[in-house]
Amino acid sequence: MSEKSTVDELTSVFRASRVAWGVRAVVALIIGVLVLVWPQATVSVLAVLIGIYFVILGIVRVVQGFTDKELNGGGRAANFVLGAIILAAGVIVVRNPFETAVFIVILIGVSWIFEGIATLIDTARGNGSGLSIVIGILIALAGVAVILFADVAATGFAIFFGITVIIVGVLDLVLLFTVGRALAKARG
Repeated sequence: MSEKSTVDELTSVFRASRVAWGVRAVVALIIGVLVLVWPQATVSVLAVLIGIYFVILGIVRVVQGFTDKELNGGGRAANFVLGAIILAAGVIVVRNPFETAVFIVILIGVSWIFEGIATLIDTARGNGSGLSIVIGILIALAGVAVILFADVAATGFAIFFGITVIIVGVLDLVLLFTVGRALAKARG
């Protein structure tokens, strides 16, 4: 295969995908800016979507518990109970979206505290070094900070997401134009 036919193939693929590529980049920029402008609302909307998913999943499980003829009594009961729990969780999330997100952030903080303590315990048993002590303390302190400032942390995660999506959108646009110019130059 010649170099010219390879460039022609790449140009053809690029032309077929450049609109989708550009749309993806612009949508990323728009979403990123919206997230930065309304970070708390973003967290709430995401929580509501997850809550709706839980409600639907819970309903499906409950119905499965009643109707699935393949399951024995225990399996049907388990589906019903699990479905009811998931359904209840979904309703709670939909009714209190931001508070639910903050609760999840608090759970992350608690897990970091336990992870930090576990790292310190492993180090005390001789399974680490001085650096392990520092890491364990930092992880535990990060967990405490996340718990103390859970609402700020939830909003901070949204802001981090918004910035990341904007960067991806900008890089996509830069790459889109760079590839276009390089292919035009190679064909030229």
